[in-house]
Amino acid sequence: MANDISTPLAFRMAGHTIKNMILKRPVCIALEVTHNCTANCRHCDKGPKVEDNAVGAAEYKRICEELSPSLIQIAGGEPLKRKDLPEIVRALYRPNKTPFLVVITNASLLTKEKYLELRDAGVRQFSISLDFPDERHDDFRQIPGLYKRLDRLIPELLAMGNGDVVVNTCITRANYPYLLEIAKKVGQWGAKLNFSTYTDLRTDDNQYNLHHPEDTTKLHAIFDKMYSGDGEYANVMTSEQVARRYTDFYKTLSAPDCQTGTRFCIVNPDGRLTPCAMFIDDRYDSREELIEKFAKKSDCTGCYISMRANTEKSAWELLTDNLNFFKLSQKSAKQYSRSESVKEEVSA
Repeated sequence: MANDISTPLAFRMAGHTIKNMILKRPVCIALEVTHNCTANCRHCDKGPKVEDNAVGAAEYKRICEELSPSLIQIAGGEPLKRKDLPEIVRALYRPNKTPFLVVITNASLLTKEKYLELRDAGVRQFSISLDFPDERHDDFRQIPGLYKRLDRLIPELLAMGNGDVVVNTCITRANYPYLLEIAKKVGQWGAKLNFSTYTDLRTDDNQYNLHHPEDTTKLHAIFDKMYSGDGEYANVMTSEQVARRYTDFYKTLSAPDCQTGTRFCIVNPDGRLTPCAMFIDDRYDSREELIEKFAKKSDCTGCYISMRANTEKSAWELLTDNLNFFKLSQKSAKQYSRSESVKEEVSA
């Protein structure tokens, strides 16, 4: 199966992104198709069963076409709890055109068969969560056996040669000392690694916030090693500029000038819009209403999650970082294709 992340698609995404920046339209949206989850993570507010009042594929398509982002993160909760997820993906997918479709999952329900079904429907990246480089991940997510499942499943999926698996690690006070170990483990799997940041806006629990300077000095040193240029952590797709901004966020636990509504926003299961995942109870019927009633009045500085950090870049930074990501994806796919060819020759 060929890797679908092509250079023409990369340039189409770049062009669409710049157009949206000029028009002050979202670069990325998170389509949260359910707020129910298979996990009960210690750093997240999802888990207990809630009533979603969810709409279907046709309504999500209408909303997403109106917002016209370059990239859609199909998320939750756990999106694979939606039995109609392939139908939703098919409704959003436009071959070789934007939006680029990403599914964000804890992989507790992901199988090789579901992966293939979702790829066939139009998913072009699977973002799988990882909090620790070992079984501590199970305790943090409260899903026994989850780490062993990832240790088996991620290499199996990547062996198909698509280069489409990204591991996402949310930096917390509990796991930041192990970021280099996480990066090495993800590299052994053959996957790319992205970082995001914890915020207590989700949970009202500040125990997972990094403390300054006790923790931020150590995090800065970890990033010094990670971005030293020796190639040991070349699978990390989070740019050094963004990583350093994460450290800056943890110094003050503040990131001003949030651009929700213009660079990013959330679509809830019921189809209504939310500024970000921290304000899911503030729901609006249009992006214009979200901007007028929330964004223009809000002075919130309390998060700097990956979606915000990566959409609030300058046009030049967005362009170069996205092209580097596509190069990394193509390199990953080629490496696995060569690896599988060698295995076949040896077995023959």
